[in-house]
Amino acid sequence: MNTSSPTLAWLQDPEVFEVNRLPAHSDHTWYGAQRICTRTLDGSWRFAYTSSIDERSRNFWHEDADLSTFGTIQVPAHIELEGYGQIQYVNTQYPWDGVSSLRPPAIDTDRCAVGCYVRNFELDSAWEDMRVCISFQGVERAFFLWVNGCFVGYAEDSFTPSDFDLTDYLHPGINRLAVEVFQHSSASWLEDQDMFRFFGIFRPVVLYAKPRLHVEDIWLRAELDTDNITGILDPRITISSADDAETLASCIVRLRVTDANGTKLYEGAPGFTTVEQANSPWEDARTVELDCPLRLENIVPWSHEQPALYTVEVALVDFHSGCEVERATVRTGFRRVGIEDGVLRLNGQRLFFCGVNRHEWSAEHGRAIAHDDMIRAMETFKRNNINAVRTCHYPDQTPWYDLCDENGVYMIDEANLETHGSWQKLGAVDPAWNVPGSLAAWTPAVIDRARSMFERDKNHPAVLMWSCGNESYAGDAILAMSRFFHETDPSRPVHYEGVFQARGREGYDPAWEETSDVESRMYATPADIRHYLENSPKKPFILCEYMHDMGNSLGGMESYMRLGEEFEQYQGGFIWDYMDQALWRRDALGRRSLGYGGDFGERPSDYAFSGDGIVFADGTEKPAMQEVRYWYADASTRAAHDAACDAAEAESARAIAAQAATRRERAAEAPDLVIAQGDVNLGVTCGELSILFSWAEHGPVSLRVNGREWLWRAPRPALWRASTDNDRGCGFPARSAAWLAAEAFCRCTDQRVEELGPRRVVVAYRFAADVVPGAEIVLRYTVEAGTGMLVEALYTGVGGLPELPCFGVHLVTPAPVADVAWTGLSGETYPDRWRGGTFGRHHEEPHVPAYLVPQDCGCHVRTHELELSARDAGGHCWGKIAFVMEEEPFAFSALPASALELESAAHPEELPVTERTHLCLYGAMRGVGGIDSWGSDVEKPYRIDAAGTYRVAVRILG
Repeated sequence: MNTSSPTLAWLQDPEVFEVNRLPAHSDHTWYGAQRICTRTLDGSWRFAYTSSIDERSRNFWHEDADLSTFGTIQVPAHIELEGYGQIQYVNTQYPWDGVSSLRPPAIDTDRCAVGCYVRNFELDSAWEDMRVCISFQGVERAFFLWVNGCFVGYAEDSFTPSDFDLTDYLHPGINRLAVEVFQHSSASWLEDQDMFRFFGIFRPVVLYAKPRLHVEDIWLRAELDTDNITGILDPRITISSADDAETLASCIVRLRVTDANGTKLYEGAPGFTTVEQANSPWEDARTVELDCPLRLENIVPWSHEQPALYTVEVALVDFHSGCEVERATVRTGFRRVGIEDGVLRLNGQRLFFCGVNRHEWSAEHGRAIAHDDMIRAMETFKRNNINAVRTCHYPDQTPWYDLCDENGVYMIDEANLETHGSWQKLGAVDPAWNVPGSLAAWTPAVIDRARSMFERDKNHPAVLMWSCGNESYAGDAILAMSRFFHETDPSRPVHYEGVFQARGREGYDPAWEETSDVESRMYATPADIRHYLENSPKKPFILCEYMHDMGNSLGGMESYMRLGEEFEQYQGGFIWDYMDQALWRRDALGRRSLGYGGDFGERPSDYAFSGDGIVFADGTEKPAMQEVRYWYADASTRAAHDAACDAAEAESARAIAAQAATRRERAAEAPDLVIAQGDVNLGVTCGELSILFSWAEHGPVSLRVNGREWLWRAPRPALWRASTDNDRGCGFPARSAAWLAAEAFCRCTDQRVEELGPRRVVVAYRFAADVVPGAEIVLRYTVEAGTGMLVEALYTGVGGLPELPCFGVHLVTPAPVADVAWTGLSGETYPDRWRGGTFGRHHEEPHVPAYLVPQDCGCHVRTHELELSARDAGGHCWGKIAFVMEEEPFAFSALPASALELESAAHPEELPVTERTHLCLYGAMRGVGGIDSWGSDVEKPYRIDAAGTYRVAVRILG
């Protein structure tokens, strides 16, 4: 749309999404006649904020406007993170739900904030004979642009560039840019992604100049022949000229192709033919194609394993002078992607996505991320065998695509579209007023979003599939997006998940099945996927989202990965998601902490649902990452890992058995136990180990090794673990809350000395709780001369009780443990998440991982030995205590907080600062799950039936 008269009516008109914006184009670089052609406008801008449209500065865009009341703001940045407005996180609901009564395309003008930006710049004298344009790489949500008091244009679509030609508005010397950014427009209905909601200029702003001959757009159309060694290059190039049409028509186009080493594969001026394009967006431009595509021999195909890149240079030469006017550069790779016999293949080989969804995020700057953030993310990808990324749910910044090209990371490039709140409410599907649906008024806008993404990203070999957006239900508008991709770029398949949601519902049109070339679903169970794959499907299957990593999660990944070994049409998936969305803040007590939804005073909010990454918000890896690294490795690497762990575990078991045999042999020579019987206590000493059993406290109240105390109070049964996000999501804590009460208020029903002699003392304490009638727990302590003390916890259940979270024995130290060393699997492991652990000797300081909401953590399964160390204030070790498995490996956690303390804290900072360490030795532990965080339970093998019998036995050595 072209006009010189702006109106606020555009904000609520879905058919107006750009005014005077230049056509979208490739992200190639160029230079002309040794002149730098780009200049950043990032930095400090003058700024004014108002909370509603009516309050905004009306004439700030005038060339001589008084800006004395304006402050400053950084660009790029979110307005909210610069100290203005309200930070808000919501998931599927629209941010105004319950605050403003709206339906598409309306906005609440009284609650639509406005940011007015002004920036002066001096026009480079070297540019005075060139066409000068500006590119806004990302502006949320809608904006108007003026230069020197003249209206230039308007644009929406927050996540793709909006370029404007400024040539006619500039003059030598100082020029003034004015940008008016609106928090909401009709586009807000199309951008309901699961994320913090911001607005403002949050990506770079670039001023650029075009030489008199300029490459406006390049589409290399680089493909790989079926022989896998011949590259086919068939570029389509659009050229513009500031001179007359004859100069444009006579322009010579030269090509140069080199590999990564600079070796020349082609150089020359091949024959080009002008292409007549109906409805071309380019005015007074010439589009050319090769008369015959170039065939380049001995090409290295681009892939994850070998991401070979080639540089293509396009030189524009003036016919009359013979001088080169401009040189444009694009990197590409030669590869072939498509669906063959129902299987998605790259270069003829089956594709398997070991992927992750990735929001752009920084705990300091939100989505206004820097290049260093991208490099750090890519390093994490490579370290953990992640080979694919879905740009959820918008196109990312261009440098990320460059990094994916360089590192062989496969991309599903997703259009900026999500309308979740328009069709799903409280989990129920209700598309009564879904947009874009099949509404003609919204179709051009979503096609424009598809086109803007395609044009910018089309040359990146990493982009294997186009995606029509996310969770926007289905309809003719999204089908039209897919048809645009298919018609414009037949070389790439198209992805979309939402049609699955519409099947079998009123209004469903079977034609919508054309939207996606793959069967894409999110959070399908392994059984659901198996059912699909066993019924001769036409399309390959992709999990566009799976393994919802909210808090302590990612259990059961094995069930998904095994499907890939069994079914060729199962092509992997993308974990949700890469990074916790949380922001650094000062809490009410002035502490610097990570805040999630609701922590900023916003309502409505979806609270901690923003925290579901495989890395924390500061970029450090979550404990579950070792499971990702294991399962995303190739089969041979996993097999080698398993073999090494099995061998190490077997060797450890043999060594422990040999040590136990030696202890038994030497026990005959050990002195008798020293026993002191009192009225309230029973004291037993075994070498350097001394125990004081209390009848008043119903357990041992003292456990000393070499005179150092290791018990704060008598041990108790461990019957509750702090609820994980997945537990809460499936209702487990409510179903099994009786065990929380049992953990807190179990009572001793019997205590007795079962054996008392100079060589052996056995003391047993029985526990029960009225809330779990019939369940019985015995904590038995056996002290034997020369062999230390055996701690045994035995659970005997009955039917009719809710599932157990865990079972074991809970000991508390009187002083904090400085170091925990164990022989077993590395890292944090659970019954449904342990394959990534490496068997060996490991150590750590007791800590609670930085989950946004404290929850159960720190479990270590398949443990053989455990040693706790304490240090004095000077850092010197003053004591150690060792625990060794008796017959079977055990699980343990050693944390500075109890399960009940973890349960009651909403943030890590709310956990008490304590002198103690809580050691739990487990004989049964519930899995953490990961199918989703809002309904799916832990897989059945990893639940704990309260009718069962469970035991843990660990020997404490003096």
